[in-house]
Amino acid sequence: MRRLNSHQYHVAFDQWQQILATAAIVFISWSFAPFSYAVGVSGTHFNAHMGMLFLYEFLIAYSLVLLLKHRFQAPLAWPLLGLSALCAIAGFITTPLVMLLLLLLPLFTVLLTWPTLQLQNELGLFTCGALLMLTVPVGVAYTSLHFISWEIVTYLLPVMTTTWCFWAPFFMPRSNRRALVMLIALLILLISLLSHPLRWPILAAGLISLGWWLFTMYKKTPEPSLLLTCLTQMLVIVFTYWS
Repeated sequence: MRRLNSHQYHVAFDQWQQILATAAIVFISWSFAPFSYAVGVSGTHFNAHMGMLFLYEFLIAYSLVLLLKHRFQAPLAWPLLGLSALCAIAGFITTPLVMLLLLLLPLFTVLLTWPTLQLQNELGLFTCGALLMLTVPVGVAYTSLHFISWEIVTYLLPVMTTTWCFWAPFFMPRSNRRALVMLIALLILLISLLSHPLRWPILAAGLISLGWWLFTMYKKTPEPSLLLTCLTQMLVIVFTYWS
């Protein structure tokens, strides 16, 4: 019995380590793109809002990783999403538009867990990807630059398209329909990469995305490793925004 309990403890500890590492990777993925834009703008400076935004971002990342890992059934995600909403309110009460924008993501993430809404499909995937781009990266860009433009939103498009491409296996069961959605998401991702100057990092990002897609399509397991998937997504984002 003691050996069994010890084994269960180590398994649980390893799982939490993986979840924490995956959340950190997702955090870096979301932050890299807006910061790569902000550092190229003269007069950029950071303020006290950034601390609350980082906390909000990590809580959201941890909650989503928990939900993706446990098929959208993770009770611990609820209080974390509540805390992320409080961070958005506390940090951006003086900028209501940004605050309301940031509140959309935890609200939608809560809705993802309701089976009756049937959002664990391509609709939920595409909405989640769009909100991830319009909340976290846009929030980071606004906090750094104190303005938002369509140029910034266009610049951040690969954040959305990589989410569609890499997270599809966790929103949909293995089927012909999922294969079609993944193919469409890959094509959209490759097109969005062309919004950036065609250099070797962009080519590397495209090849990595194609390689991951082929590996996932022909792998017999229902879904790939979440940790490796998020790590691959981070590499694609880093190469995309490499300057």
